[in-house]
Amino acid sequence: MRYFMTIIPPADLKPEDVSQGLMDAMGPWMERSLKSGALVSTGGLKPAGEGKRLNGHGGKVATTDGPFAEAKEVVGGYAVFEAPDLKAATALAAEFLQMHIDNGMPNVTLEIREIAGGANY
Repeated sequence: MRYFMTIIPPADLKPEDVSQGLMDAMGPWMERSLKSGALVSTGGLKPAGEGKRLNGHGGKVATTDGPFAEAKEVVGGYAVFEAPDLKAATALAAEFLQMHIDNGMPNVTLEIREIAGGANY
């Protein structure tokens, strides 16, 4: 089964706040997880201020430039895991979060949910 993990860093996190220790730990973790087949895809996202929000409220497509002031939490990245069940996917996510905690970023929130089908399932 595939699982989608959203990575929600502190709202005021700047790229320069990410420690070199975390960057050094991330490479081997990703390489090992990709090789095992547990990690399908991952990536960071540009700041919300560089994005667009689209909605269909009122029956028409409307776009809004970021930043989105009403957002209390902003997704900073994602990962897609291949795991036999939610317990195994949660263990992968916990390992990822522990790597952040160990490298000075304890205030990261992760959300993991099973992907219910889709084009690349």
